[in-house]
Amino acid sequence: MATSGTTTYTTTAAAIIKGALRLVGAISHGEEPTTAQQSEALEALNMMTKGLAVKGLPLWRISNTQFNTVAGVATYNIGTGQTVNADKPLKMYQAFYSQGTTDVPLRIITRDEYERLGNKTSQGNPAQMYYEPLRDYGVIHLFPVPYGTTPAITVIGQHHIEDFTLTTNTPDFPQEWFEALKYSLAARLAGEYGLNMLARSMLIREADRYMDEVLAFTQEEGSMYFVADRRL
Repeated sequence: MATSGTTTYTTTAAAIIKGALRLVGAISHGEEPTTAQQSEALEALNMMTKGLAVKGLPLWRISNTQFNTVAGVATYNIGTGQTVNADKPLKMYQAFYSQGTTDVPLRIITRDEYERLGNKTSQGNPAQMYYEPLRDYGVIHLFPVPYGTTPAITVIGQHHIEDFTLTTNTPDFPQEWFEALKYSLAARLAGEYGLNMLARSMLIREADRYMDEVLAFTQEEGSMYFVADRRL
């Protein structure tokens, strides 16, 4: 028997919602959820996927953004409609500028380290960057302040999961996440649909197992190096 030869299976918010509602006993096999059930479950699905951002999700939602610096300007707002018109990163992992054919890395520093810098108006090629994520946009702080021939900066950060605006939307997740999303949504809805504590506990354990598996798989593999911080 021949295999399909394809690996493009996908699903929709509607299918995830129907699966979750079956798991909590809200609908039977072959039954369609009501409009209210779909709407409420879609709201729960969006809240759940937004909350997943705190777990990292580092592989498929990491992307590069490049912007041009301006001589004498140290801070750059990043977000939709901002100076750097791009999706606001949740976190920054790396940054660099190109010097000829060489990429020169910037050190990502914390707020505390940035505030401890002496003269924040000193100029030179940027060597450090502090990223300040605000509610609607982020602020990139460069040190030293760019001067002269200003380099283009490339930042690499973690970005938001896209919204489910319709039940026909496909998930902004890889295929291996589909089952975890269904069970996690069911665990969220279990209380609303009156599952007893034993059934809820069993469902939560299953959801946690699927989530732990995909989160472990999502982490990037590679070598880790430790270097002593020799700053005084």
